[in-house]
Amino acid sequence: MNSDMTKQLDQLFCMWNRGLCPGAQVLIRQHGETLYEKCFGYGNIENELKIHTNSIFHVASISKEFTVMAILLLWKDGKLDLDDDIRKYLDEYINIETPITVRQMMNNVSGLRDQWELLFLRGITINDQITMNDINTTVRLQKNLNFDPQSQYLYSNTGFHLLALIVEKLSGMSFPQFVKERIFIPLGMTHSFVRESFTQIVPNLVYSYQDDGDGNFYYNPLNYALYGPTSVNTCASDLCKVLDEYIHPNIIDPEIIELMKKPAILNNGNPAEYCGGLMTHKLHGMDVFGHGGADAAYRGQIICIPQEELEVILISNTTTYPMAKLADKAACIVLGLPDCTEPLIPEHTTISAYSGLFLTALPDDPVFVNIFLQDNKFFMKREWCYTELVKEEDGGYRVGTLDEKIYFTEDGILYRLPSRVIKLFSATPANPSLFQEGSYYNAETDSHITLVKTNTTCEIHMLRYGKAILYTTLSGEIAYKMDANLVMYVKPENNTLTMDGSRVKHIQYQKQ
Repeated sequence: MNSDMTKQLDQLFCMWNRGLCPGAQVLIRQHGETLYEKCFGYGNIENELKIHTNSIFHVASISKEFTVMAILLLWKDGKLDLDDDIRKYLDEYINIETPITVRQMMNNVSGLRDQWELLFLRGITINDQITMNDINTTVRLQKNLNFDPQSQYLYSNTGFHLLALIVEKLSGMSFPQFVKERIFIPLGMTHSFVRESFTQIVPNLVYSYQDDGDGNFYYNPLNYALYGPTSVNTCASDLCKVLDEYIHPNIIDPEIIELMKKPAILNNGNPAEYCGGLMTHKLHGMDVFGHGGADAAYRGQIICIPQEELEVILISNTTTYPMAKLADKAACIVLGLPDCTEPLIPEHTTISAYSGLFLTALPDDPVFVNIFLQDNKFFMKREWCYTELVKEEDGGYRVGTLDEKIYFTEDGILYRLPSRVIKLFSATPANPSLFQEGSYYNAETDSHITLVKTNTTCEIHMLRYGKAILYTTLSGEIAYKMDANLVMYVKPENNTLTMDGSRVKHIQYQKQ
């Protein structure tokens, strides 16, 4: 790699090189040769331990490709058919009448509600010591799907949890042991393993730190080891060995690789962006395959562009960068192509900043943004902190040092996230006359909520989470934010409250 390209990449990753801060491993390879390999930042800020090439990262949902690879190895062994109804293997866990296939789960078109929002509705918090059995119980409670299988694509961790259970049942081995023996050892991934318990000691493990966008970092613990959707621990030099297989299959059967790179086709004939444990998109007309991961403050993205035999691996212990966008930017630099990763801002009339609470409208996922004025400066209230909004030349306001901007309009804001722009409308407390006070129960989460009217609005009360005010937009959407991980639209009707979240739909609470 020439020096100019190295300088461009160094500049791209400069936010991981700000002294005592968390960072990343970066590895870029082309045609089987390493072009760029660097470690940035610290794996343990408290003890000032730097990240090195043997540092181990929790890579979150990057794990899914290994789960699918494990299922496909059993398929090649003749142990299962990909179009089998999963009740053939997991009847004791499934109480949903609609047939769901193994293939639909690995393609993320199963319609299964996502385990995380279901856990939160049950009153379990993200920092609890969550176990595999917690997920099993959550799955058993389900009687309905988000949608008919194959009719839509919607990311669901639940399907990959169930795939791991199938691997265990058919192989007679624990999932971590199967992946070690059938994938990691054959590929020479000597630093990789599936974490079996949150109490497990991991040598060289980097800790995860939340970036508040103002130069401060907070320890963000990970108290679970929920394998299938997540919990692979590894390093960049190991991950390149699986990316090699996506370009030139050698150790893994080419038919397995082909299925992993094949997009799901929906009932309407349209392809989905998800394949088999891999996602796909276009970059300057080229097919890109890979996966990202996000748990606690761990962030990762691995991609390969087979046409150019290019691999980009980014694994980090902080939230500073949007990793999918960063990987594409790095690929553009290496290939000498213009950056095409910036989302377009819709036409709008920009006005001066103002305080308020802002809410998305359907069909977008429910998102709140809270902006307030303090000491003549505007701030966004975030999960961990308050982050200052910094005005820029185009009239937008950057959110601290993060790759996010706010554009204020007459009826709300445009929120420019790293890869998309969403519209949020000014929100006000919901009209109490729309609701009936009392206790409500949902059997599919085995959870109670209480709806309480105040003088001006209504509140949802939940065990362990406390209470949250219901808000509404002019277009009629009503939502509440109980926690950063639990934001729901609410539709009141007769004696029922129907909840819709990001990856769980149609959760009905009946008045008791």
